[in-house]
Amino acid sequence: MHIFFKTNYLICAKCEQKLVPHFYKFSIGEIGAVAIYKYDEEIRGLLYQLKGCYDIELGGVFLDRFKDELKTIYHDYYLVPAPSSKKSDREREFNHVRAIFNCLKLPYLPIVEKSFDYKQSELTVGARKEALSKLRLIDKTKLYGKKILIVDDVFTTGATVQGIIKLVKTLNPKKIRVLVMSKTFLK
Repeated sequence: MHIFFKTNYLICAKCEQKLVPHFYKFSIGEIGAVAIYKYDEEIRGLLYQLKGCYDIELGGVFLDRFKDELKTIYHDYYLVPAPSSKKSDREREFNHVRAIFNCLKLPYLPIVEKSFDYKQSELTVGARKEALSKLRLIDKTKLYGKKILIVDDVFTTGATVQGIIKLVKTLNPKKIRVLVMSKTFLK
């Protein structure tokens, strides 16, 4: 429906056609989750440009077409971003997950961090599954009555998101949901 109301997107029509949204619904235990895109070569290339080439202007491209709908759906949620490597954030001078989800203009609760710096892409599948031991709460403020939306750029094994869910649950939120920009589908 948004196509009838908004025509001034951040990207041209040709580039927009390359970003094919799917809005995959899936579950992580009893937690509902949505992945907007399939992690494909187009998404991979754009993420590399955002993260590896420090092109912060690309952050808004991924969600721009759907930001109004997403704001409506998640209007009373607080965003808990998946933590990034502090070293990478310093080098880039921005956090790529926040750059992607800033367009939602929802309040952030950056309450989870990595207990030491590591790049997810450099870990084996087995090491990724141990992600919970690499995460910790930095703010143990109770979330009672708050709706939490865990956000991340790529959902691969799900270990990071599962680790965040486990930590966030200890703070007693009213509801937890997950929104990821893209999801891999392993063969």
